[in-house]
Amino acid sequence: MSETLQARMTQLAARFAASAGEYRRAVAQAVADADRPAIVLHAHRLAGIAPMLGHPAIGDAAARLEESAEAGDYAADAAMLDLLLARLDG
Repeated sequence: MSETLQARMTQLAARFAASAGEYRRAVAQAVADADRPAIVLHAHRLAGIAPMLGHPAIGDAAARLEESAEAGDYAADAAMLDLLLARLDG
């Protein structure tokens, strides 16, 4: 990976980490509202971006939440994603 690309990826990873609280609040609100389409949307976004930016556990948890929200039983997966985002949020 070129130095320029590495620097850009580092910037994006830092921006993602800084946004963890926003992601966390958005997912929590969707869960509180029992808004399954919103849960799926937020989880899908996190499942895609988190692993690319060095957070594979968040990506895995988000993918599980996306699947469980589609099925309707998502409380445990939402709690796990919240825990991981809280750790990143500091």
